Amino acid sequence: EQKNKKFLKDTFGKYVSPKLIDDMYKNKKLPELGGESGIRSAFFSDLQSFSTISEQLTSKELVELLNEFLSSQTEIIIQHKGTLDKYEGDAILAFFGAPMFFEDHPRAALDSGVYCKNNLVELNKKWKSEGSKWPSIVQTMKMRIGINAGEMVTGNMGSKHHMNYTMMGDVVNTAARLESAAKQYGICLFTTEETLLSAGEGHYCWRYIDRVQFVGKTVWLQTVEIIGFKENIDKDNLKLVDLFNKGLDKYYNQEWDNAIKIFRKSLKLEKYSTGSDLNPSRIFIDRSEEFKKFPPRRGWRGAFVLTSK
Repeated sequence: EQKNKKFLKDTFGKYVSPKLIDDMYKNKKLPELGGESGIRSAFFSDLQSFSTISEQLTSKELVELLNEFLSSQTEIIIQHKGTLDKYEGDAILAFFGAPMFFEDHPRAALDSGVYCKNNLVELNKKWKSEGSKWPSIVQTMKMRIGINAGEMVTGNMGSKHHMNYTMMGDVVNTAARLESAAKQYGICLFTTEETLLSAGEGHYCWRYIDRVQFVGKTVWLQTVEIIGFKENIDKDNLKLVDLFNKGLDKYYNQEWDNAIKIFRKSLKLEKYSTGSDLNPSRIFIDRSEEFKKFPPRRGWRGAFVLTSK
């Protein structure tokens, strides 16, 4: 029995939480070969402007920086019963709810996203305290996170010679699209309304962002930004959410001038407007200005087709 448990920990200990390993052993459930369909949560994260960062560092410095970042971020994911899928450079792919299913995996995924976001803020402070060791672009590094819950396939996939315990499905693809789309809005933690409702919207400070139709998709999704945990949000963010939601109401009612007026107020509270970063308020001001000149077609419901992945 001890050998069996050791086998599980040696095999999966670097990818899943020790609690999950204990649960697998207790339930005598080994991960199955092949794929298993079920409701899970997919997690994608990526560093912003990492190519520019890597150009300013030596190979040794880049490895040191990545190892520190990936180690702390992965620890957060595993502490919340997440399973590491793989690293792709600076990107982290993970999922929640497999190999052992647990009911609150959407909340575990969103909580991990908030903690990972906060962790990068603390890392920025640490790197800044180290003086000239790191360039300023490292000290102000940002990240994007896409999370989506739904039915997907998880399991050992590949060939008999090389397998990878991974995830597949449209839900996974959408999570990846959310992560990349966050760049177009200038936000960090991007998810869907359905995922938020599954996790419990009362735990977070959040706002609706856009009715997005991704490239190659035929239906739009209501997307949401998670700003942080509800109990830790300051007055400016609460005011931002209130103004932005009011602006969206005017926008969807095609009251373009009123929408612009409100979004200009929320624009002043956006914390993503430094440098060349975009932000949702600026995007909806520009769209409203455009719709004033060229009104949307009859039956328009506010869905926006993203033209890039």
